[in-house]
Amino acid sequence: MLKYLILFLIASVFSFLLTPLMRSIAIKLGAIDQPDERKIHSQPTPRLGGFSIFVTFNLILLLSSRFVFFHFPLNFLQEIKFGWLLVASAIVLGLGALDDFRRMPPSVKFSFQIIAGLIVALTSYRIDVISLPFANLHLGTWSIPVTVFWVVAITNAINLLDGLDGLAAGTSFIVCLAMFGISLINQNIGIALLSVILAGSILGFLKYNFHPASIFLGDSGAYFLGFILSVLSLQGGLKGTTTIAILIPIIALGLPIIDTLLAMFRRLLKSLHIMEVDQEKNVVKFFYLDGWSMFKADREHIHHRLLQIGFTQKKTVMILYGVSLILGGLALSSVYFKNINYALLLTAIGVASYIGISKLGYSEIQILSNGALLPLFNTPVVNRRILRVFVDIAIISFSYYFAFLLRYEGDFALVKNYYLSTLPLVLVTKTIIFHFAGLY
Repeated sequence: MLKYLILFLIASVFSFLLTPLMRSIAIKLGAIDQPDERKIHSQPTPRLGGFSIFVTFNLILLLSSRFVFFHFPLNFLQEIKFGWLLVASAIVLGLGALDDFRRMPPSVKFSFQIIAGLIVALTSYRIDVISLPFANLHLGTWSIPVTVFWVVAITNAINLLDGLDGLAAGTSFIVCLAMFGISLINQNIGIALLSVILAGSILGFLKYNFHPASIFLGDSGAYFLGFILSVLSLQGGLKGTTTIAILIPIIALGLPIIDTLLAMFRRLLKSLHIMEVDQEKNVVKFFYLDGWSMFKADREHIHHRLLQIGFTQKKTVMILYGVSLILGGLALSSVYFKNINYALLLTAIGVASYIGISKLGYSEIQILSNGALLPLFNTPVVNRRILRVFVDIAIISFSYYFAFLLRYEGDFALVKNYYLSTLPLVLVTKTIIFHFAGLY
């Protein structure tokens, strides 16, 4: 553990000393983030802070492989595919830097991110098998596109999270610590080393990035952190081509993933129209989208909502740090304790996420309470009572089935006969209850 601690401290100090230099360079180059109506900060602030993390991370990694004190094998850099990792990370860093100077269209950004993801999938790390609670899914030829999708998704998730001083960097630091612990448990020395050096590089930068920030990550830093974290999460459990318990990296990266999925879901629902009757054309349209774009920026992310509720920037960031710590601790515990029931763990996280998100007051996702579905139920077909009964029967049957699946962790064969024999009684009982409760 001593060598990890030394590398962590060296990386922290080097990043701490390098960041002011990068701030001066950003000012000279004109890489300044100007405040506007969508942004939180009120003063022009230099970007390109991610370069100090990038340089520190790669420099300390190279030095650690050259000193006998750290006892790393001579072929260590080849083992972690350092050359290809450096090329791919430099692509996303350069892409972000260009975006910091001049906004680039999403198609260009996605194209270069896909190229970086392909480099990883074809040369270094790949998701070959996804270990789910209920089964192992062998991807075969799909392993490359799934790996690329994971890399691109996490890269953009960290970028979307970068909306408050210190939020993206601090969350990435917490994820690095979780990945470091997971790698040590699985005796994956290479990923443990990458994680601890990256954590130190982030910590030195955080001194200048925490509120009030004197320098930002910029898109370059956010893309780089997202890219590296996606790779670390792929290899956090095993060496070589990856057989991952996909739930572990999903839990560890839970905050940026939840924020990204919520943003996409909100924007989708905002543009979704349930029903519209065109009297002139005598046409009825159901479930159509109008003006939807998942790339349309707004000020409705989780951190924005916490600010609107009344929390200060520092309190908002600390709350989200706490969420990341809890999720990171759960990911680490799920590796340390081998008998974890992943189905129940995911259910608990899902329920907690739903409760937390519901407190933020998003009107778009309150479909039932805001009456968005009422026009659909007023149509002649859906308004028939018998159709509603059949819909309820289908939902009850599925819920009853999923309860067994959850309880017995996917081994439904054990209780199939019991399910089929008791289902009619459950359906009759629930339908009678719904009837006397006045639902029909």
